[in-house]
Amino acid sequence: MHTLDAAKLVAQEAGRILAALYEEPHEVTVKGPRDITTEADLRSEARAAEILRALYPHHRIVSEEAYNHFSAEEDVPTWYIDPLDGTTNYARGYPIFSISVAMVERGEVQCGVVYHPLLKHLFWAERGHGAYLNGRRLRVSERQSLQEAIVLLDWPRDPALRERSVRFLSRLVPLTDAVRSGGSAALSFCAIAAGWADIYYQYTLQPWDVAAGMLIAAEAGATVTDLSGEPAALHKKDWLVTNGLLHRDVLALEPWG
Repeated sequence: MHTLDAAKLVAQEAGRILAALYEEPHEVTVKGPRDITTEADLRSEARAAEILRALYPHHRIVSEEAYNHFSAEEDVPTWYIDPLDGTTNYARGYPIFSISVAMVERGEVQCGVVYHPLLKHLFWAERGHGAYLNGRRLRVSERQSLQEAIVLLDWPRDPALRERSVRFLSRLVPLTDAVRSGGSAALSFCAIAAGWADIYYQYTLQPWDVAAGMLIAAEAGATVTDLSGEPAALHKKDWLVTNGLLHRDVLALEPWG
């Protein structure tokens, strides 16, 4: 099976599990400050791993719950999975969450899928072949003014980084149209790709959070860097994603200032 088709299969199969359990009572386990998991995370992840092991027994798997060790072996095809991106939303019944699946080879994301199972939004991209939502080609917005821009952000768990994010937001908000915080980084990357929003930033993300979304955004024409403007890389924590036209304006406001 082609790896993109496998990624779609994994995302949709995991999505069926999340949709089926969504309105049920959840078993919530606290992993740390502002960090939880549920039985749905684990069941989604187990199903994803089951499919990938059957299809590609020699590939590696890196995911949020049971397989959360970053792989440095670039010559081994590696799957990065977030089985439930937006666990806090899911546990509270807030309907913004997704599954993120990506395959990385030779240090580059080759294909990525993000699936919103309640809306049945299937975002996907293959390197060099564009980004799509349910078969419709995606393209970033053409907004050239911060005054027209919608800003997306998610909140770091660390209090000091939260304060830094607030300071940066205080410089950005007066210049922009509106601000939204969704709670699923993968869906925020896809919103930039679709042109629904224009700027997204976060100070603390993991490889499984961003692997699929970074490719989908880039293939739709987004500029994807860290918050210093340096090239994006899977292992980096801080991220800035824009339609490209607003990137310099955002960096000029000094995200690390």
